[in-house]
Amino acid sequence: MLSARKRFAFVVIALALPFLLLGALELSLRAGDYGGTSPLFEAPPAFGGRYLAPGEHVGSRFFPSEQFPPTPPNDLFLADKPAHGLRIFALGESSAAGFPYPPNAMFTRLVADALGDAIPGDTVEVVNLGIAATNSYALVDFVDEILEQKPDAILIYSGHNEYYGALGVGSTESLGAFPAFVRLYLRLQRLKTFLLLRNAIKGALSLASNQSRSDESSPSRMESVARDQRIDFGGTAYRAGSRQYETNLAIVLEKFRDAGVPVFIGSLVSNLRDQRPLALLSGGGPIARPAQTAFDSASQHLDRGDSITAKTLFERARDLDVVRFRAPGEFNSIVKRLAEKYSAHYVPVAETFAAYSRSGIPGGDLILEHVHPNSHGYALLGAAYVTAIKNSGVLKNADFARLRSWSDYAQRMSLTEFDERIALHEVQTVTTRWPFVPFSGQKDYRGTYKPANKMDSLAFFVSRGGITWTEAKSQLAEFYLQSGKIDEAVKEYDGLIRNFPHSEPPLSLAAKALLSARQLDRAIPYLERAISVHPTGYNTFALGVIALRKRDAARAIGLLEQSLRIAPRNPDAMYQLSLAYAFAKNAEAAQSTALKLYQLAPGYPGLSGWLATLGLQPQ
Repeated sequence: MLSARKRFAFVVIALALPFLLLGALELSLRAGDYGGTSPLFEAPPAFGGRYLAPGEHVGSRFFPSEQFPPTPPNDLFLADKPAHGLRIFALGESSAAGFPYPPNAMFTRLVADALGDAIPGDTVEVVNLGIAATNSYALVDFVDEILEQKPDAILIYSGHNEYYGALGVGSTESLGAFPAFVRLYLRLQRLKTFLLLRNAIKGALSLASNQSRSDESSPSRMESVARDQRIDFGGTAYRAGSRQYETNLAIVLEKFRDAGVPVFIGSLVSNLRDQRPLALLSGGGPIARPAQTAFDSASQHLDRGDSITAKTLFERARDLDVVRFRAPGEFNSIVKRLAEKYSAHYVPVAETFAAYSRSGIPGGDLILEHVHPNSHGYALLGAAYVTAIKNSGVLKNADFARLRSWSDYAQRMSLTEFDERIALHEVQTVTTRWPFVPFSGQKDYRGTYKPANKMDSLAFFVSRGGITWTEAKSQLAEFYLQSGKIDEAVKEYDGLIRNFPHSEPPLSLAAKALLSARQLDRAIPYLERAISVHPTGYNTFALGVIALRKRDAARAIGLLEQSLRIAPRNPDAMYQLSLAYAFAKNAEAAQSTALKLYQLAPGYPGLSGWLATLGLQPQ
């Protein structure tokens, strides 16, 4: 018979054994990197650890079953925050990330430009973490990791995806109407053992259903995320979504407040005037009638010039629309109330859009379809946040008198006709599918559209995912160059430069295009910035030649010497350096360099005459 001490030890071991086995399993799964990793931030290898960027796999936290889940924009920021640095993170969904445009349309780019002007001595970083088809659960999940990066402020524009976004109450990824349970689920995903269990369950369910779809019948993103395609105003699911939004936002705002980080949270704007209820467009029949009645009445009042009553009725039509891809008006009340409760700064986005919209009612003049702004709308969104930051007094060292006009900042977005065309194809792809048309009336826009020209063809392929925006923009710039359209080529390079400010090639390519048209003065700033990013044999040589032509021998010599240190066997640089030395009346250096060139390339054009001018007769 066991003694009391041995029985106690046996019980302890028996109780601890499952935990020890789970611990061993967790360690072994981590050692094998089971399931990969999905950090919010990671260090891109190309930058040698100097910069961090949003993780390219972080979207898998919310879409574990998707092979290519949505990802945040690729905004770089310094791994080590500088002493005089301003670091801001922006949170939200597809509107925050600039959909349907390429990244240069993001409102955060305008915010960064404006704050850079207001605080010229500081390093300004505005990092966009918007992920399409997510909602407030993503905001909660990111807070702790954001705080580790020492933010100075947070921008939030979030809420339209609350019902159908990942893990929302009406989503195909929903885990129920209990926000605390969903938040626990997201935290448990950090454990490899939990991932193993989750994947095993999903695999079993997948085998049981044994369903597959062809590419041609694959649902759109909006269709694939919406499980409950009818969410009645004031109903159980509606109230659960509202509670989910308020609960999660409260957690986010409280955490940032307790950490001393100011938050700027915007009200939500959607297309009221020109977007008929989605329940009606999708063939909802009787369930669409309340929203349809309100919308038709609003349109009639607007036609009679009664914009005040019309706006109220348009808002009611939106709220009664049971297909909830637009946030209800109640959400803006929640935003305003929580901002006051947790000392956040309210940004009047919806109010700003109304002020700039026809009849004071947001519509197609600023919004492309149901919620996503057009390029003018995104500039306005950025201006709303900059104005709120300015009025808050949070940035004590900022001189907002230095700000340029909003039209200047909109122009600096560097959006071209090509970028607008990409947005058009994205919108057409979305609006020819449910919920903008009934399931029976869906069209395969991507399978039937015929591009009109080279630019349109590249834009179309970008929208289909057949080529990256960067590759297409580079190809289009080269096409313009070959066609003699220098200005159009430079505009495309400008877009690449804006999106990749730490990359040298587009800067030098833009300069080379301008030099081919003998536009030296326009090429100079591109070359100077290229050298500051990464000096190469070409950019130092090109700027050195320009300096020599402008009779600045000292600068020319410095640049050409630098070029030869990088590319020692460049005969063009040797020849120009010899000329620069001679212009500076340094005959000995001019002769020495000319002789080196003769040894390297004795047949170099013009060299024999130049040697004779220098009084040299090489053997």
